[in-house]
Amino acid sequence: YPPNSHLGRRPQPFGYNSPVAGRHNDVWLSRGWETASLDRKAGTVRFVRSPSLRTTRANLKPRTPTAPPPSSPSLETAPVAASNNVTLSFEWKELGEIMLNMEGGLVFPAVTLGAGLYRIRIVLDGRSRFYVGESQSLRRRFGNYRAGPPGQKTSYRIHHLLKDALAEGAQIAVDIVTDGVALTINGAEISPDLADKATRRMIEHAAIVATGGTDVELANK
Repeated sequence: YPPNSHLGRRPQPFGYNSPVAGRHNDVWLSRGWETASLDRKAGTVRFVRSPSLRTTRANLKPRTPTAPPPSSPSLETAPVAASNNVTLSFEWKELGEIMLNMEGGLVFPAVTLGAGLYRIRIVLDGRSRFYVGESQSLRRRFGNYRAGPPGQKTSYRIHHLLKDALAEGAQIAVDIVTDGVALTINGAEISPDLADKATRRMIEHAAIVATGGTDVELANK
């Protein structure tokens, strides 16, 4: 630096190693350097790496207040079928237990070939684990779980979940819903058809939400 520069005239602020937002020392301090010596007569300054000084621009500059999220605009009610007051009730019925046969294969209780909901209850060491599902054919669905083909990811996962739990000494039971579902929409009673997949999915999701507690966990993914 030339002797007549601002370095020679005002050495003290230039040579300070204290971080000050907006000052020229921000340039080197923010990159891990600090001044070691200042020769006013010669107009020179020596910089050294400062392992203890880890100042960044984020530290030096004051934080900009975060703007509050914009409020949602007020929307008009939809002109058609805006009201959706839905009441749903159903009751699980005990079907039976899942066990292992002499060859170590899964044995499910006899079940209808028709549509419905099912809930597998795994109880081990005082804790309950549930898997809730729906199917157009409960018998075929249980057959898939019994076989556990690798090409069917869910069936394969449930197959091994059940076998591993039984090997650990768990008690596994199956509950089903095939009738007795009461559905009211906007005050009108609806006769739900379990052959309809959308209806089964609605009941399935309601059952997943309704199942819970401190000693309960869901095996659904």
